Amino acid sequence: MAVFDWMQGARRKANKDPAFRALGSADATVCFQSGKHGRRVVFQDFQVNSVAEADVNDIKDGDILIAMSTREWNSYLYRRRLGRAPSLLGLDAEKRDVIQTKDSIARLQFERISRSVQAFVDYGASASGR
Repeated sequence: MAVFDWMQGARRKANKDPAFRALGSADATVCFQSGKHGRRVVFQDFQVNSVAEADVNDIKDGDILIAMSTREWNSYLYRRRLGRAPSLLGLDAEKRDVIQTKDSIARLQFERISRSVQAFVDYGASASGR
C-alpha cells in the first residue's frame, strides 16, 4: 500500500539517529490503518524493531491504533514535511478518533511514547513525496 511505503525507510532512519534513542525507551506495538490497509510497528527499547503488514480486522483489537484515510495520511505527511501540521496528539484533539486505544492504560502508554511515534512518522514525512 503506497500510503505506508515510507515506513521501512523511517525505521532505518530512526534506528540510525542518536536523537531518536535520546527520546527514551518505547515498548509498544502501534498499528497504523488507512482504509483496508494496515501496518504493525513494534517499538522496542530504543529502536523500531519491525514494520509489518497487518490485517485491519486484527489491528482494531490492538492496544494502539492510528487511523486515517489515505487522503488524510498523504495530507498529514505532506503538511508535517512543511512544518504545518500538528503532532498526532494535537491532530487527535482536533479530529477525535485518529488515535484509538483499547482502554485508558493504553492511552497513557501512547502519550508516554508519543514523541517516539511522532519522530518515526516525521522521518517518513521527510522522505515521502520526493
